[in-house]
Amino acid sequence: MKILATPLPKVRICAIGHWPVDRIDHGGFLILDDVVQKELAGIASLVSYDCKEKIFVQDTPAQYIYIPHSGAVRVAHQLADGRNQIVAFFMPGEPFGLGGNGVYLNSASALTDCCLIRIPRDALHELCNHEPRLQQDCLVGAMAQLRLSQRHLLIVTHQRVLKRVADFLLECSHQPEVFDSGRNVLNLIMDRSDIADYLGTSVETVSRTLGKLEEDGLVKRLDSRNLWLDQSRLTAVLNN
Repeated sequence: MKILATPLPKVRICAIGHWPVDRIDHGGFLILDDVVQKELAGIASLVSYDCKEKIFVQDTPAQYIYIPHSGAVRVAHQLADGRNQIVAFFMPGEPFGLGGNGVYLNSASALTDCCLIRIPRDALHELCNHEPRLQQDCLVGAMAQLRLSQRHLLIVTHQRVLKRVADFLLECSHQPEVFDSGRNVLNLIMDRSDIADYLGTSVETVSRTLGKLEEDGLVKRLDSRNLWLDQSRLTAVLNN
């Protein structure tokens, strides 16, 4: 981890729920006013992590809340039997690390090289006490994390792995950071083992299912990371 000396960029939080048009920018992020941005700049720092580097560990004191500015983050929970269950992939503007009872409920690591806005939890709580507008904005961040958890639960409850993989690809296609909507090409930044841990299956099953989708013409492998998606037919898979 490196603390970057560059000025803190504007904090962006994905807008969840119904907001007035003038509160959301063209990228779908909540617009924080200048006063809030200045207050956050006084307590936050910009940190960078290399790909696969640990950000925090499950059951350790939850000192910070993080908001990705660039790159992506993998969050996983270690089960009682020692297995890891990936619970979410966080993209720019999606806060994570909210914790519970003063500790992190999961572990987080960099899925790619990334820059994160790191906010000390205690300082944020104090700031919210005298800046009521920020309380509502922070609630949006909590809702974003809850939305990802609910989305993951919906995906893994599909009985057929084919539907889980199709749903996962469609969910990724909603992220402009990894999906080129003009070409319908998804940059699959996570590897097969990450996808398997997220979907609750094996690497072999993920590879076999992607092969089946390609054989049926629903995806086309352009190279080791990029997939062309037929979104309408993938959606049809979910509805069958």
